[in-house]
Amino acid sequence: MFSLVFAVLAAAQLGLAVAAGRHWRASPNLLAAVPTLVCSALFWDNGVIAVGSLKGAGPLLQGLNVPRFALHALLTPLLVLWSLAAANHAGVPWARRKGVRGAAVGLTALLMAAGALHDIFGLSLRTERWADTLRYVNDASSPTGPLPAIVTGLVVLATGVVLWRHAGFAWLALTAAVMVAVSGAGAQVPVLGNAGEVVLNVGLLLTLRRFRPQGGRNVVPAVGPRAATH
Repeated sequence: MFSLVFAVLAAAQLGLAVAAGRHWRASPNLLAAVPTLVCSALFWDNGVIAVGSLKGAGPLLQGLNVPRFALHALLTPLLVLWSLAAANHAGVPWARRKGVRGAAVGLTALLMAAGALHDIFGLSLRTERWADTLRYVNDASSPTGPLPAIVTGLVVLATGVVLWRHAGFAWLALTAAVMVAVSGAGAQVPVLGNAGEVVLNVGLLLTLRRFRPQGGRNVVPAVGPRAATH
C-alpha cells in the first residue's frame, strides 16, 4: 500500500518539476531553476522507494538509491539562495544587500559541505524496510545529523513570513510551516516527510508564479493590506 503512496508522491513531484521547468525555459533564472531541480530530485527519491520492494535488495536497487543521497545533499541547500531570490523578486529591500547575499552564499556552501561529507563521501548503505517498502539508508554516523535540512527549512519558513508581511503572500510560509512540522516525524514515518516535501514544493511553485521575472525585470508586487494573496 505505501509503495503505491510513494508512487503517487513521485507523480506529484514530477508534475511540479514539469510546471517549474516551463517557467525556467520561458525565463531562465534561479527562482525557476531551483524548484525544477529539487522537484526532479524528489521525483527520483520517491520513485526509487516506490519500486524498492519490486526490485528487491541487491546491486541494482543499491545503485538506484545512491543518487537519492547525493541529490539531497547538493540540491536542498540551494533553497537558501532561492529564498533570497524570492525576497529580491518580491522587492524586499534588504535582499539586495551585498552582506546578505554573501551570508546566503556562505551558508549554502556550508550546508552543501556538511551534506556531502555525510551523504556522498561518508555514504554507507544498508537495507531498511518500512511497511511494504524497501529502500537503502545511510548507516554512517553524522556529526551534524539533520541540521542542514532543518536550517534550510527554517530559512525558507522565515522567508515565507517576510513575504507574507511584505507582500501579503502567505502560501510559502504556510507550506514551509507544514514541512517543518512533519519533518521530525519523517524519521519514524518516512511517508510523512516525503508528503511534506510535496506540500513545500507546491509553495515554491506558487511563489515562483507570483514573483517570477517578466521581460527580464523583477516584478515588485503591491505592498500593503490590499496586496493579493494568491
